[in-house]
Amino acid sequence: MTQSPSQGPVVEVKPQPTVYTVLLVIAILALAVAIGVVLWKLMAAPPSGYGLKVGQLFQPLQGPGR
Repeated sequence: MTQSPSQGPVVEVKPQPTVYTVLLVIAILALAVAIGVVLWKLMAAPPSGYGLKVGQLFQPLQGPGR
């Protein structure tokens, strides 16, 4: 009888905590860039934006005829 060489238990290697930190920093930066682009688009002068002022961002919406 021949025996195959025994394999030891397979141990999965987990990523180092610094990998998660880098991913978190990248996600925060992406969120900050997205918020910046949206704010720029809202406050840029027409025709490239909507021309809103900072105070207008926090006022209730005014419908037509009001």
